[in-house]
Amino acid sequence: MPAGADQPVLPPEFAGMLSRVLAPGEADAAAEVIQEALTLDDRGLAAFLEAVAARMEQPDGLAVTAAELRALLVAVPDA
Repeated sequence: MPAGADQPVLPPEFAGMLSRVLAPGEADAAAEVIQEALTLDDRGLAAFLEAVAARMEQPDGLAVTAAELRALLVAVPDA
């Protein structure tokens, strides 16, 4: 587990990347989902981040919503 009171550390570029694709008005709700994701073990957090990255790379042009993030979190085994 990374240093810092056993709190996982997100990649430094994660917040900036997410802010560029997040739907307007979704920042607070998305932050809650991310906070929950940080309670996952390393394997779960990695799976969540991979799912988020895959969603952000979709060429559909649609902004990411907190509901989508929550669905990705729920889909992580043992989340």
